[in-house]
Amino acid sequence: MSDMLEHSSLPESVHRVLRRRILNNEIPSGARLIEASLASDLGVSRATIREAMRRLAGEGLVKITPRRHSEVTRMSAEDADDVCFARYVLEAGVARTIPVRVRRTLAEPMAAALDEMDAAARAHDVEAIVAADGHFHRLIVQASGRRRACELWAGLDGQMGALMRSSIDRQHINLAEVRGRHEVVRDALVGGTAREVDRALFDHYVNTDHGRPAAPDAG
Repeated sequence: MSDMLEHSSLPESVHRVLRRRILNNEIPSGARLIEASLASDLGVSRATIREAMRRLAGEGLVKITPRRHSEVTRMSAEDADDVCFARYVLEAGVARTIPVRVRRTLAEPMAAALDEMDAAARAHDVEAIVAADGHFHRLIVQASGRRRACELWAGLDGQMGALMRSSIDRQHINLAEVRGRHEVVRDALVGGTAREVDRALFDHYVNTDHGRPAAPDAG
């Protein structure tokens, strides 16, 4: 494996290397992850590999079978529905509390996040798309100034990689579509009414087939 381990925490570094390879489908669904082989490949202990695997399992990217092996997995459609709905409820809830003047200040940082999505799509880098998505939606939650909501959102965002990877596999999503879906949310948040913001977030998370835009007459 050619990835460099750059971080001071070895488990964190191993987690990032494996997460990137899984999200970018370099390690495909169903692939077995053998502790001993990975430890030798990356030059770390098996305990370090196990800790990284636990994090990947918590993100829905790996299934761990005790005393056997770990396997790359994909989020089910049912779990994807649950994650999307939970994110909608949280983000729509906090968006209602953000004053219009504060929402308008998000135009520039959201534009930067959209540019990140463009760059990631051109590079066919799913990991970078996930990071840009996190950047975009984090702006909404942080603008509310509600610490506990930010903590809850961070827990949900940890599964966004698994959601996006599974959606790409099932729906054959074109990464170039991702920016457009987020522009609708940006436009509503920056210049729309509270009702328009809620509808944009509902369509973004709930009224879609995990990445495909909803039909015009849906909902």
